[in-house]
Amino acid sequence: MVDLVRSGKDGPIGSPIVHASRDSSSGIFLTLVAKAVAAGPLAVVVRASRAVTGPTCRIVSSDYLDRDVYLNIRCFYASAGYRLIGPEQAAVDLLVVLRGDNGTADQSFAAAIHIYDYVKEYQVDWARRYPAARSIVLVSLDDPPPPSADPPSADPRLRHVRAYLPVIPGLWTCRSGPRRSRPVHVSNYKRMPGDPFQEELLALIQAGRVEVHGNRWEQVGVRARPLSYRRANRLIAGSASCFGLMWPYQRGVTLSGRMWQAPLNGCFVLSEPGTDRLGCPGVLERPHFDLTSASLRFGPERCDALAREAAAFWEAHTRRLGVALGFSDAINLGGVRVWRLRWVLWLWELEFQAEQLRGWLERGLAALRRRLARAARALHLHPRQLRGQGRRPHQ
Repeated sequence: MVDLVRSGKDGPIGSPIVHASRDSSSGIFLTLVAKAVAAGPLAVVVRASRAVTGPTCRIVSSDYLDRDVYLNIRCFYASAGYRLIGPEQAAVDLLVVLRGDNGTADQSFAAAIHIYDYVKEYQVDWARRYPAARSIVLVSLDDPPPPSADPPSADPRLRHVRAYLPVIPGLWTCRSGPRRSRPVHVSNYKRMPGDPFQEELLALIQAGRVEVHGNRWEQVGVRARPLSYRRANRLIAGSASCFGLMWPYQRGVTLSGRMWQAPLNGCFVLSEPGTDRLGCPGVLERPHFDLTSASLRFGPERCDALAREAAAFWEAHTRRLGVALGFSDAINLGGVRVWRLRWVLWLWELEFQAEQLRGWLERGLAALRRRLARAARALHLHPRQLRGQGRRPHQ
């Protein structure tokens, strides 16, 4: 097992297929292929527009695609020299598995596999999932589950790297003006009945001490709107602190994406006790999400220093991960490739705005239909009323 963890601060199923293509002369553009899949993994497809030499790689996610994770992974493997290709080209040198498990074994895949076990929703015997794979590297912050063979025996193909996901600072850092002092919380509402941290956070939100953005908050009487990836990143970059809230089964075994994204932008993260498994800069574990936590203040100099510290921390972590995976420690994690990928955030922004506009139009049209139906009934011109009148003479 390779251990990359250093202590201290210095150290919905059936989603649409996401189809990304790259043009080497004009950068990157992203389109969503709106095809609901009844079964099988959600494939992230990246095609090269002209022939490129080097090893090939495919990225798959079986239940849901965390786009921020995908963007980091894509940049990481491209920086390591991999050419990302789609499922129509069966032969690849490396398969990268992000999350989920479709419950079936792939008997035919015989190349190398990198698995990032960062969600912690499943315990999978990956050696049985890919019995023909040449090698399997499992990247996670905790020890892998014991093999299911009877008697237990270690599979020589399976290697564990104790680390977190790669993080590319240049993709996420952005400039900001004056920072808001009131903490923010950017997340969808999670159904966790009786969870004390969520109850305390909800009380702060309802008291106006925390600004919240996300979906499903209307379930608890809170008005909030979702944000695109780009706007969420900019909101965090303009805040001095934010609250993070993890699912109970994730606490202490993995990290929240907010723990890397917020500090990279100089925003401190207030999190539950025992959740900072990696000694991340800017993560402050709090025993309670109370008024004292919401009243913490961080000056601009401290926030700027945090951004620099977090960038150095995550670049070093990503380079150590690359070395553990057999890549060179001199891979270029910045430059033109990163700035081209940043355009994907703009494309996701356009997609998000289009989805919001479509929802607004659909709701508006539905409300208009209801008003017209009420007016027609009041004037006895509703189609049902007219049909009823037409039937009376024959009764």
